[in-house]
Amino acid sequence: MFFFAGVLRILTEMFLPHISLEDLEQTFFSKVLPKTLQFFDNLMCELSSEAKGLTSQSTELCSTVRKLLQAMVQLLETLTGCVRYVCSLQECVSLQSIRSLPSSVLHVIKSTFTHCKDSESVYCGHLHLISDLLQAMFKETYSLQKQLMELVDLISIGSASTEDDIIYMVQGICGFNTFLV
Repeated sequence: MFFFAGVLRILTEMFLPHISLEDLEQTFFSKVLPKTLQFFDNLMCELSSEAKGLTSQSTELCSTVRKLLQAMVQLLETLTGCVRYVCSLQECVSLQSIRSLPSSVLHVIKSTFTHCKDSESVYCGHLHLISDLLQAMFKETYSLQKQLMELVDLISIGSASTEDDIIYMVQGICGFNTFLV
């Protein structure tokens, strides 16, 4: 399971910069992000499940939960790097060229912030055992949110955009609104 986070990091650092903006969605994001979301959801599910048994005496379980949180932080860092890369291109970005990136990132942000908000009940009063990693996860999620907001500013919906593009963008904005309220 932890292998995927490392592979994703390598893919984004080594191959993403060599793909043209026009080809990002078709060549990279549409293939990598669905698997990334599946990995993320599995990781979040396992983290919540394992956290229920966390105690000061269960060193093996504590180690497992810490490794899961480290994988989560690494995944968040990698997604932040993807968004940062697209933003660094310093040009208006067509929604078609990154179509799956904003919604995938928004899903991760919502789930991670919800996990952090519910951490007291999830970790059954044993936050002191993992507080450093939970704090790192929160900080990286906040960084990812800031990068996503920067990306939204760069997305262009011009006359060539379809009605589906506009609906998709509005749904994304509504996702931000429901999350921020």
